[in-house]
Amino acid sequence: MTQSSPQKIVRRGRIFPEIQWTPERMAQYKAEKEARFQRYKAIFEKAKPQLIDKYYG
Repeated sequence: MTQSSPQKIVRRGRIFPEIQWTPERMAQYKAEKEARFQRYKAIFEKAKPQLIDKYYG
């Protein structure tokens, strides 16, 4: 007979519970992320026609 393997222990919770973001820090991070997205989107919109012509399909 084969031995059954022990069941995995499912750990729930944060990996680093000592690191907690304040609501202000989270809002700042989201604002920075949105600003970065807008910058990159503008660059992509400029390059998009060339990319479609070259790599379409």
